[in-house]
Amino acid sequence: MFTVQAIYDGFVRIWRRDGPDAATTRAIAAETGYSVGTIYDYFPNRTALLAGYYEHCIDRLCEQFVAADAGNAAMPWPSRLALLVQRLYGQSSDSPYFDREMLTRESLVANPGRQQHAFEKCSACVYSLIKGWPDLPGPASRRHADTLVQTVWGGMRYAHILERDTAAAAAYVEDLNLMARALLQSAAGDSSHR
Repeated sequence: MFTVQAIYDGFVRIWRRDGPDAATTRAIAAETGYSVGTIYDYFPNRTALLAGYYEHCIDRLCEQFVAADAGNAAMPWPSRLALLVQRLYGQSSDSPYFDREMLTRESLVANPGRQQHAFEKCSACVYSLIKGWPDLPGPASRRHADTLVQTVWGGMRYAHILERDTAAAAAYVEDLNLMARALLQSAAGDSSHR
């Protein structure tokens, strides 16, 4: 899958440097050194490439969640949650690249079934992490993970669309973290979460 990663990397470099319209199959071929035919072997058109990139980002986020959480196993759950929220929101230096234009186009290019699958994959990953935090005040449920992912990911998408500045984004991430923390603390007194 090295070829696909190189295609995504070239796609994002062109998109960031020259704009969305410049990220053509020919430009990506020139940027990556692969032939146009090779790119078409993986992606029949630019729409498929963009849709694939979204799914790739969810896979990458899940890998990053697991690796980062494993490295922070000694931290108390609120600190681990804060880092998870930051990463899900895209505030980590290695977070997948998204901008306003990409997120605006997502609903136009992504198949709803594949979007649902990507959401479920991300939510399952988050649930797997949080249910393993031994100091969590109560048992977390998949519903909690779904709500956390929808709230943070949806907030990130909307903030990009509104073109929030960096200071506003940082404050918003703090607020999202407080909401997520309250959600998980509520699990301690909620017997209907299962």
